[in-house]
Amino acid sequence: DEQELAQLEPYRELMPVVLCSTKSGEGLGALRMAVQGKTCALVGHSGVGKSSILNALDRRLGLAIADVHKGGTGRHTTTASTLYDLGEGTYLIDTPGIREFGLWDLQPETLRDYFPEFAEAAEWCRFNDCSHLHEPDCEVKRRVERGEISRARYETYARLVADLASSSS
Repeated sequence: DEQELAQLEPYRELMPVVLCSTKSGEGLGALRMAVQGKTCALVGHSGVGKSSILNALDRRLGLAIADVHKGGTGRHTTTASTLYDLGEGTYLIDTPGIREFGLWDLQPETLRDYFPEFAEAAEWCRFNDCSHLHEPDCEVKRRVERGEISRARYETYARLVADLASSSS
């Protein structure tokens, strides 16, 4: 739906985003081209169609798939990560569904390095070690206010910094 598509917008500037459907076949050619000659992992919640995408890209695989439960959750048909050779230097990793998201061995002060859209703006912050949260004259916050940096991505950053700070104390 439109709201879900809008959530992808901030990521289009950071990485290729390919929309596809295993039911209609739409976008599978573009996905094939995007992964050609690369090693990629299919990662997501259980039941979102990772194994179905692999089957659609290479019908020889015949991976087991299951319907999604009535509650909208998957059935964990994939129980271990497996690397598949699709030929021509293309390898795809099918992973089990993710139940929760966690950050390991990451410090709140280095999290900003994982938000590349902050880098250029950060050069103009008043403080070299600006956290982009509470300091005055923060260019990252200015650009968020002007709509030049995604507010949703910034809010994700702020939430992750808070989560990391609370888990380390």
